[in-house]
Amino acid sequence: MMISLKLSAKVIMNSYKNVYILGIGGTGMSSIAKYMSQAGFNVGGYDQRKSYITNTLEQENINIDFDLEDITYDKDTLYIYSTAFNLAKTNLLSNTESKNILSRPEFLQELTKDYYVIGVTGTHGKTSTTALLAHIFHYNKRNVSYIFGGVTSFNGIGGHYGADNKVLILEADEAFNTFNSLHLDDLLVTNIDEDHLDYYLNFENLINAFKNVIENTSNNVVLNLDNLELKKLKISKKVYSYSSSDESEIIIKNSEIISHDGTDFLIETSMIGDHFKSNIAGAICIAYLNGISIEDSLLAIKHFPGVRRRAEFLGSTSGISIYDDYGHHPTEIDATITALKSYVKGKLYVVFQPHRYTRTQEHLERFRMSLLKADEAIVVDIYPSGELPIPGVSSKNLEDKNIKYIKSMRAVPSYLRGKVNSGDVILTIGAGDITLLGPQILKYLDEKN
Repeated sequence: MMISLKLSAKVIMNSYKNVYILGIGGTGMSSIAKYMSQAGFNVGGYDQRKSYITNTLEQENINIDFDLEDITYDKDTLYIYSTAFNLAKTNLLSNTESKNILSRPEFLQELTKDYYVIGVTGTHGKTSTTALLAHIFHYNKRNVSYIFGGVTSFNGIGGHYGADNKVLILEADEAFNTFNSLHLDDLLVTNIDEDHLDYYLNFENLINAFKNVIENTSNNVVLNLDNLELKKLKISKKVYSYSSSDESEIIIKNSEIISHDGTDFLIETSMIGDHFKSNIAGAICIAYLNGISIEDSLLAIKHFPGVRRRAEFLGSTSGISIYDDYGHHPTEIDATITALKSYVKGKLYVVFQPHRYTRTQEHLERFRMSLLKADEAIVVDIYPSGELPIPGVSSKNLEDKNIKYIKSMRAVPSYLRGKVNSGDVILTIGAGDITLLGPQILKYLDEKN
């Protein structure tokens, strides 16, 4: 449940010059840091370790502490903290009820009141789709603000304070029911799938949370009707849709063609996979409702470089290509493996790091079925993301005929070297620190060949 609001967005923007962000190295918090820095605030923050993101922020003159003892309370500083961050470990504990200490959902709730907000949500694809939508607007000379939890090559960390500061394109996160507190004018929903059930307790509660957000959206709603759960929803307001059905406003005819009002359009994109084509159709639909023609959207999409860690190509050596992906849900893993299998000439090797004990326990069989679609899969130990171990829940439980458990990621490069050949592809996938493994594999193979 959300706690009571302490500040309005106008008070935030007018009362403080300094902003301190706790958990600044996370993709969601770093995008807020960049947005606030561009809005004219002196921004600093804390994170537990250095990373690509913290290094990038420091290059933008954002000072970052890595010692909890360095955090001190100042009544003239606005503090924004991640919901995953434990304030009890800091010197701010005695001031948590102060008006200048806000959780990320509280901050976004207030921020969205002062914008025309175009939200993007869904269990899968919301980051990539929000980034794509922001790119479409900017490519078409509409310098809107945006906040999403990812990194792109077109503008780095996913936060931007635009010259057209009346419109905000926002990734609306369903975790912890954050999206329910946001003021949304337009909304694009990519899909609903089982996730975050440790918070929602059951799938029905999650579906009802999505329905509530849809019903409370002020203006345009765009739904992916190829998703069964969205198709089954009974919505009392007018919605627009995209799908493979002729009943939708944007019709997906195949992986390259969409149609609108009887006219076919060719999609040209470097993104791999039918799931990305579906996201493209959704972005085109909501951009069209905001005055951007389909032709202009398609031209922007042709030049969209993608989001870091979404089937991201890291490099190749001796004909062996390496990709990295953020997927941590069976549906996401299945989609990425399927996309790469249709692309790869040789064999596909997948290295998977499960994310959280609760998710691994809940989807164990679905993870196994997804991984079995690779030619060979390797699973390493679970990335806990702050969770305590659950007795009996282990990556080793995923072992099967083509799925091998290797406890330490350090042993993976040498193991793969004895397996891979020219034409093969290696995919590292997961939401934890497995993102560090791909470059290590690439370096190891390059040195040994």
